Amino acid sequence: MRVLLVTWTEQLLQKLQILNPQLEYCAIVVDEVEPAKKMLNHIGYPTNMIYPLYDLKECVCDFYYDYVMCVEGGWGRDFLKVVQEYGVPKNKLLGLNFLGEDNFRVERSLRYFKEHATEFEMFATGLSYTEVGLDVSRFKKKLFNFARSSQDLYYNFQVAKSAIIWGGAYFVMH
Repeated sequence: MRVLLVTWTEQLLQKLQILNPQLEYCAIVVDEVEPAKKMLNHIGYPTNMIYPLYDLKECVCDFYYDYVMCVEGGWGRDFLKVVQEYGVPKNKLLGLNFLGEDNFRVERSLRYFKEHATEFEMFATGLSYTEVGLDVSRFKKKLFNFARSSQDLYYNFQVAKSAIIWGGAYFVMH
């Protein structure tokens, strides 16, 4: 799968570790190019895929991608809005905001699911009712529960899109 990644340079290495290593990046758009190039060089990624944020519109219009992925720790919705204004259809947008301190459990769950996606046939997401009320051992098929108390519907949907991309499991949302 080919992805155009839009993110802040801060924690870029951590973000790349969390995302599926099988993703093919056509470009990575960041706010600070030189530090991002140093980070990519450090982990063996080509540095010519880094573009400055002011080139976002050109990247969205000129590159071939399956998804535009906006990965953030607090500004993901703003990037999504901008990218959508540039004409990217909603079904090609993926916004993730699971890097913040409050969302550590979601980050950890996504990382685990990414590494073990083939072991699960279904996954669930939702609020506290799903988190505490769903007994995964009672299902005939193996289910992964992403639900978190007070997790807003927007991020439930983003987690679900990520899980579908990584594992292709069936989706249950409450």
